[in-house]
Amino acid sequence: MKHESGQPAALGPGSGDSAPGKALSARRALAWAAGFSLLLAWLPAAVPVLAWLAWPQVLISALAHELGHGVAALISGGRFDALGLYADGSGVALTRSSGGALQRAVIAAGGPLGPPIAALGLFVCARRAHTSRVALGLIAMFLLAALVLWVRNPFGAFWVGSCALLAGAMAWRAPAAWAQALVCLVAVQLCLSTLSRLDTLFSRIAHTGAGELASDTGQLSALLGGPHWFWGVLIALLSAGVMLAGLWAFFRALRAVR
Repeated sequence: MKHESGQPAALGPGSGDSAPGKALSARRALAWAAGFSLLLAWLPAAVPVLAWLAWPQVLISALAHELGHGVAALISGGRFDALGLYADGSGVALTRSSGGALQRAVIAAGGPLGPPIAALGLFVCARRAHTSRVALGLIAMFLLAALVLWVRNPFGAFWVGSCALLAGAMAWRAPAAWAQALVCLVAVQLCLSTLSRLDTLFSRIAHTGAGELASDTGQLSALLGGPHWFWGVLIALLSAGVMLAGLWAFFRALRAVR
């Protein structure tokens, strides 16, 4: 049941607008997000007829990965020209750089490292219902900007537009607990984005809807030296470290409000 204000009804001592209640709400949101993510990962493998359940996760991972390349290009002084997202779960980001090896390496690393870095920020926002709504609103605006500026293929436009509308609707109308849970879910999915793509991290070639291209680690190997598997291991460890840092920041803040 809900109060007339639209906030979830108090569940007893330690709930509601009190600090312990907010901490409890955040923990429940994270527990729900983690449990739901594990269920979505397990069901397709256990029940093959439900394999389609993994499709949205794959698309979220691909979108976050390609946006990571594009944002890394913009931050490093390059250009983000176009983004393609395909129904098979692959994607391509077309970027331009000044030609320096280091800048191109930053762009290549931005794909696998961008999602967990974004997840860290979302974990910080997910500690409170208000900042969860703000995060969803910012996600919606960023995806709408991506749709207008970079997305160039019909399926990519459909998926990015759908995600933007969902995030915007949840930020505007969803109950506070739902908004908080969705931000936690997106953060968990972004954390899993790189760690669930270990096959691509340890491959020289990436198979995409646009054809075969050099993988991110293959590009890093060519630009900076060393075997591609070394860069795969390094990126996996960095991704796991950023994910743990986000969880640490999340729970540290909750302990502070007890």
